[in-house]
Amino acid sequence: MGNKFKMESPKHLEDDVLFISPTNDGAEDKPAEVTFEEDEGHDASLHNRSHDKKSDMATEREIMATTTDDDGIPSPSHPMEKRVLRKMDIYLIPLMGLLYFLSNLDKSNIGNAEVAGLSKDIKLVGTQYNTCVTVFFATYVLFDPIGTNLLKVMGPPLMMSICLTCFGAISLGTAWVKNYPQLIVVRLLLGAFEGMIYPAINMYLSVCYRREQYALRFAFVFSAACLSSSFGGLIAYGCSKVSGSLNAWQYIYIVEGCISLGFVPFYAFGLSKNLEDSWFFNKEEKEYIFERYKTMSTFNPDEKFEWFQVWQAVKDVKTWASAVALFGIDLTTFGLTVFLPIIITSMGFTNVRAQLMTVPIYFLTAIVFFVCAVWSDRIKLRSPFILGACLTTSIGISIVLGSEVHGVRYFGVYILCMGIYVNAACNCLWLSGNTGNYFKRATALGINLFMGSGSGLVSGQIFVAKDKPRYIKGLSISLAFQVFSIFMTIVQIFLYKRENDKKKAIIDRCNELGEPIPYDERLSDKNPEFKYMY
Repeated sequence: MGNKFKMESPKHLEDDVLFISPTNDGAEDKPAEVTFEEDEGHDASLHNRSHDKKSDMATEREIMATTTDDDGIPSPSHPMEKRVLRKMDIYLIPLMGLLYFLSNLDKSNIGNAEVAGLSKDIKLVGTQYNTCVTVFFATYVLFDPIGTNLLKVMGPPLMMSICLTCFGAISLGTAWVKNYPQLIVVRLLLGAFEGMIYPAINMYLSVCYRREQYALRFAFVFSAACLSSSFGGLIAYGCSKVSGSLNAWQYIYIVEGCISLGFVPFYAFGLSKNLEDSWFFNKEEKEYIFERYKTMSTFNPDEKFEWFQVWQAVKDVKTWASAVALFGIDLTTFGLTVFLPIIITSMGFTNVRAQLMTVPIYFLTAIVFFVCAVWSDRIKLRSPFILGACLTTSIGISIVLGSEVHGVRYFGVYILCMGIYVNAACNCLWLSGNTGNYFKRATALGINLFMGSGSGLVSGQIFVAKDKPRYIKGLSISLAFQVFSIFMTIVQIFLYKRENDKKKAIIDRCNELGEPIPYDERLSDKNPEFKYMY
């Protein structure tokens, strides 16, 4: 008989990388050992890998004519891939970008409405305006995790068209609120339906694209958020010039609500529940898409919901590190999108002029974000852009806080806003691309966005009326949390690198012994061959 030796995860790291037994029984309890038997000739055999599964996967990869690059990320070479990508880019990305554009347009219009006289007309006093800003995030936070799972249950056409109809109608109805309680109600309703949009878009794109194709496409979508803020400023400026029976802030809500409602048919009839059933694909392309799923490390169309996947996300420390980092990032993002017009009025501009002055700021932000997203996909890294954006935002806040010169402070706002969308988007893309199973990813993103959106509850209370228009306290707290997010991003880098090193050790050992590498499809990104992006 030969000697036996074992290779297992150290006790304090046993949840980081799971090594799988031949069956899934007890997979939730602890990682299985990788056991080898050594005979007199020093030949070893690995007992925890299904050879049939490995063979099937190799066949699928061969059929799809894909290769694997040095980073372990699938790099498609099939000629059909470009055709499919081109059609998705032409038909899906504009729709997702438009949906996110409309969502952000209706979400942030309360800031422009306030500058246009909302509080004065409906007689808001004290901190009532801040409360109206804050309550939006109460329901926004609750419905963030729901959106990721409703997308799977209802399908994109039904889920997205319902949300768009509802938040468009609510925005339109806001034009006729008469008092504080009514504004509270419409803000709560608006938060519920808009809260499901961002996670739904994020999940939908993660199903359609491979993770190394993701950031570039999401750049187009997320840039729409920047452009919506610019467009919102233009609408507000135009509405302020309208002479009619209604007030300027009412016209803002009417125009933006009607715009949203006008695009509902595009989502009800332009999308399909399953990507492979989309009207713009021919039969050959549909067959390719169905087979393409088999080589995608982050999606399996046959996945069924199981609590095991939820628990895998909840107990993963990387999920919470990402979520805490996003809280600090979004504290600034949500505060700025609502209160920026008011901050600009402190620089000597009139209310109407302040709305117009936000337009070039967000336009530059969109360009910067797009460039960073393209670069991120090209070098297959996320963390450097998060760190750089947090640093840029921190510098911008410091300039706005530290200077009394209006021109310098306005320049500081440009620097500040250049990073607020880059760090938020890359944080979510990073987590999404590093999470394999659909329902694990949906849960992880739900937690991530729950924490990020929860910062909106705080931002509405730190940018208070008595501190306007400079909001020194709010900006100071935002600066502190940006620095904290830098620290949490470094923590994530360490966690991902540590797990990749452990996986590499297992792969090297198996290759040395000439044995298959452990694999279990239920554990997706925990498998040794799944390499985390930094």
